[in-house]
Amino acid sequence: MLNRKGQSTLEYVIIITAIIAAVILGATTFLKPRVENSLDHVTTQMQSGVERVQFGGGGGAAD
Repeated sequence: MLNRKGQSTLEYVIIITAIIAAVILGATTFLKPRVENSLDHVTTQMQSGVERVQFGGGGGAAD
């Protein structure tokens, strides 16, 4: 009887591991492009902001 209980526990562990693996795979498949697009957008906005800043002399700030 003890052997069967250990076997059923192992089966549950295998099933839970498979479910977790499926969730991780699904998350990387569906969320990765969205995260990459968001980061690309943020990068573009930051580059635009940096390009608007004037570097060098004549900015009016006292040294």
